[in-house]
Amino acid sequence: MSVTQFLNNIGDSLEAGDVLVIADEQSSKPSGSSILVPEVDLTTRSYDTRVCGIVSHVSVTLTPPVSGQERLDSKGKQPAKAGKDADKKRDTRHVQCTAEELADLNQRRIDHGKIGLMVTLGVFADCKVDADIAPIKVGDLLTTSHTKGHAQKVIDPSKAVGAIVGKALGNLKKGKGKIPVLVMLQ
Repeated sequence: MSVTQFLNNIGDSLEAGDVLVIADEQSSKPSGSSILVPEVDLTTRSYDTRVCGIVSHVSVTLTPPVSGQERLDSKGKQPAKAGKDADKKRDTRHVQCTAEELADLNQRRIDHGKIGLMVTLGVFADCKVDADIAPIKVGDLLTTSHTKGHAQKVIDPSKAVGAIVGKALGNLKKGKGKIPVLVMLQ
């Protein structure tokens, strides 16, 4: 499975299974690296060629226990500064926590300003889909939906070029829910 980091800068939390598109505005700049962490948005358009993946979980870096002044707390918030250079030493691209704090961390929700991981290739268990647009069965191609953060069955293949999320590995006759998918962005 291939996963990629992303930055949630939409002002709201994302959760596992949300279908993501590349945000129109990219304000993040790589710091000392040529690898860009893209800013994302929830899909709100059918057949959106900006589709880039499905939310997997929070990007977590385990750190040894240190004083609360030198790391982020278990909710990812920055404590009061320990000194002038505290921010320079802290890697704020990850939620830093000890093994004990990891047990309390909600890894399936990515709050505003946090780094998450999205599945960009491979089998993934939880993709939000809207079967009210069209029933979904195993093998159907999926694309972005106008239902915020959801995928839908491809109804018009001529519109789907560049907007494929993947292939359904589960069925959903009607309603909104989560199904497993083979993610294969095309």
